[in-house]
Order: sequence, then structure tokens, then C-alpha cells
Amino acid sequence: MKAKLANALSFSDVISAVENFMPEVNIVATPDGIKIYGVDTAKVAFISIFLPSSYFQEYSIEGEKELIGVNVGDLSDVLKRADKEDELEINNKENKLMIRFNGNLERKFVLPLLSLEEGREPTLNFQFSYRAKMTTNNFAEALDVLSEIGGVLILQSKDTNLILQVEGDMSNAKVEFSVSGGSLIEADGVDARSSYSMDYVLGTTMLRKSADIIEISFGTEIPVRLHYEMPNGAYGDFYVAPRAE
Repeated sequence: MKAKLANALSFSDVISAVENFMPEVNIVATPDGIKIYGVDTAKVAFISIFLPSSYFQEYSIEGEKELIGVNVGDLSDVLKRADKEDELEINNKENKLMIRFNGNLERKFVLPLLSLEEGREPTLNFQFSYRAKMTTNNFAEALDVLSEIGGVLILQSKDTNLILQVEGDMSNAKVEFSVSGGSLIEADGVDARSSYSMDYVLGTTMLRKSADIIEISFGTEIPVRLHYEMPNGAYGDFYVAPRAE
């Protein structure tokens, strides 16, 4: 697999988001693009990230599928060395992943590939009671504030408004978004309420710089789906299991 990106930091953000959930992963490359998916070690969250071939400046693979097993922490550490102006080139050869930054200074890194079993991607068909779209920045900034107060995030929909709430030992806080107030792009569904681990939901917001829009879907006592929309049809889906209230 060979891939080239004009913005190295965008791929760095994707891998940083994966790092929050899984220590090792297969990057599955096909002619359509690359996909990264799996369940975190605690089996609380499932992630599925797809970067189509059109997401890259250049993209090619040999054959129909390549499995590129990586230590996510090691790959993330390398990608965090990227500068704002850097282009990124990635290719795998002879059981090694070669990463090159082309900018003011050309830098090259080589990581060993891992032999990992290819997991089966599950089909998830939850019947969500409520769905809302908003800017990723608004969602992430609200979580930044609420996470300082409590470790359990309560998602609630009321009259199509979206409410994010935490209940700490000493104080409670909530943020409410609405279509009429302009903080939601769109929303539909019925009233619902469920609780989730703040750390897991907050961990998904590593994509805040790479995805302008997030779609949030949830219901009562079912996982929340956080769908981050990235350029050229790329996306990041995160499903987080509910906590017992």
C-alpha cells in the first residue's frame, strides 16, 4: 500500500483517536481505501474509521486487500512529529511501515509491522430514538467543560433539543443545544435519556480538527453512535455502550 496526504496532521488525529481505544490494530487496505475497526480492550466501545481512496492525494495497493498490523502508540508517536506544512507518505514493504514527512525538512521513520488476526466487523443495527447534527467544535468544547465536573455523561433529548449533562459530587452542569437557537444543524426523534462514560465519549473528540460535523444518535439504554464526517467521504464511527443508571 502506498498513500500520500497533503496534510500529515489530519492522519495523525485519526491515529490519535484510535490510540484512545486500542493498543494494536490492523489497517485494512483495499482498492476503495483504508479501514480501521475494532473493539476496545474493556469492550465498551466499537470504532470504525474509513478513509476512501479519494481522501488521499495518491493511493494504490497491490492486490485486493492488505493487512497492515501496527502498534498504535508507536505509530501515533511518529505522526505527532509532523509539522503543519508537512506532506505525509506511507507505504509498507518487507514487514515494515515506512513513514516520510516532506516539508521544510524531509524526515523518514520505519516501524515494524505486527502479525495480527483479522477480526470480523460486526453489523450494528440499533434503533435510535433521537439523532442530531452539530459542529464538532461545539460538541467537543462542551465536553471539555463538563468533563471537569463529572465522569459520567448524561445524554438527553427533549422536544428535539439535545442536552449534555454531568452530575458531580459537589455540582451539576448541563449544556443544551437546539435547532431554533442555531447550535444544532438538524435534529429529529423522540425524548430519550442514557448515561455513558465521559472518558470514552471525550476520547472520540480527537477528531475535532479533522471533522467539521458530528452526528449523534442515541436512545434509552442503548449505545450512542458518534459519527464524525471528514472530507471526501471519510468518516469515523464510535459506538459507546451505556452505563447502568
